Amino acid sequence: MSGERELKALIKELVDEDFVVRLEAAEALGSLGDPQAVEPLIETLKDKFAEVRSAAAGALGEIGDPRAIEALIQLLVKDEDDDVRLNAAWALGRIGDKRAVEPLIQALNDENWDVVGEVALALGNIKDARAVEPLLKMLNVEEGYIRGVAAEALGEIGDSRAVESLIKVLKDEDWYARRGAARALGKIGDKRATEPLRQSLKDESQEVRKAVEDALKQIEK
Repeated sequence: MSGERELKALIKELVDEDFVVRLEAAEALGSLGDPQAVEPLIETLKDKFAEVRSAAAGALGEIGDPRAIEALIQLLVKDEDDDVRLNAAWALGRIGDKRAVEPLIQALNDENWDVVGEVALALGNIKDARAVEPLLKMLNVEEGYIRGVAAEALGEIGDSRAVESLIKVLKDEDWYARRGAARALGKIGDKRATEPLRQSLKDESQEVRKAVEDALKQIEK
């Protein structure tokens, strides 16, 4: 089957009676990455099955076309399914359009920690300074994974306002958070972090020590 015929066949399958066929068609269209599939996939975000909506969101993220931004934002804000919201956040981060920043910031309040983590990563990918203060607040939540992801997102943004808070996270009880802070400080490259990082070379976690070593090399080069 030629590429164009395959594309048309998959787009047609997005309205098949069998939800498994619709799901697999959405995933395949994401792999193809053809912008011609964007509008049909946006329509598929309304599918009654959460699995299909999730697959369509992921496919739109793979394609990376900004035409999908508004529909993905609506999915992130309103969909009742955790996986759908998670994939919408991932797709928004992958596309990287700054129109998604404020809705993503609001989604840091999502009730599902996995969704919150994906939202934080998306904000890190977009690299907009508006996310710095909200992500700094996430360094204080109860979930260690979220503290670590928020730290890494702050590192991606690279704003020096985060340095002092990230230095404190180097002493977090959770190794994942400490590693995230070390990685972030390395990316920001602020020399204020040099001594605190050196002290963390004795961290009990090998993962953290490796991140600290890498961070020091980044700052000192």
